[in-house]
Amino acid sequence: MYLVFLSESGQTGLNANDPNQPHHVHAGLLVHENQYISMTGEYDALVRRHFGSPPGSDGVPAELHAADIYQGRGAFRSWRPAQRAELIQDCLSILIRRETPLLVSYINKDEFQSARENVDNPLFGHSDPSRLAFSRLLLALTMFLDENVMSEMNPDDIMQSVWSVRDYAMLLAGAESRSIASAMAEFLGAESDTVSPSIYDDLIIAPAETCVGSQLVAMCAYFIRRWLQQPGVAHGYFDALRDGRVVQVIYPYQFD
Repeated sequence: MYLVFLSESGQTGLNANDPNQPHHVHAGLLVHENQYISMTGEYDALVRRHFGSPPGSDGVPAELHAADIYQGRGAFRSWRPAQRAELIQDCLSILIRRETPLLVSYINKDEFQSARENVDNPLFGHSDPSRLAFSRLLLALTMFLDENVMSEMNPDDIMQSVWSVRDYAMLLAGAESRSIASAMAEFLGAESDTVSPSIYDDLIIAPAETCVGSQLVAMCAYFIRRWLQQPGVAHGYFDALRDGRVVQVIYPYQFD
């Protein structure tokens, strides 16, 4: 079974006019259950190495926020840039060594704003950009899971539409991700034929402070959003995820 940890970055609610966050990113990290224990152990070890104590003890943050580390805020205010960079690299290396699949969708808020103000557009009056972006992430996840099944099927079974689910996917999101929970309920409630039978029709709440997968996918979402803002500029952390075969797809919502 795959544990699919969900996160988002650039969430500004119903306000789509924030120039500092022009994109809303959703990310899903697919961790096979037989990898999660070792991943958690490796994360705990790196926190102890960088802080001297386990997460949540002796002043060590219970949860690592990418923005705080990258910008030197909060617990990282006194850290040198090189120290902060090493911590980020160590976290991302957990995924890169395993080539952990990461699926990403995003919405351009300027394009969304134009679409919802156009009376001739089907999105006229639409209020929540998050749901649109998240619907694309679920579509990407469905395609990824279906391709995994097809890769192990023989041509005769494919032609006869004989599908056998080998790996299910359980979706997990943080308690603060209300938009993910509501979008998930809406998507599954529609009983769409595009939803893979491999996806459990439920959403598990996995608070980030107790869930390594949630923290790592949030870190990925943050750096991908930064890359989207200036794709022509070098972004070492995004490049590492892409070149390390972690990023599988970056799927934009198309408004035309």
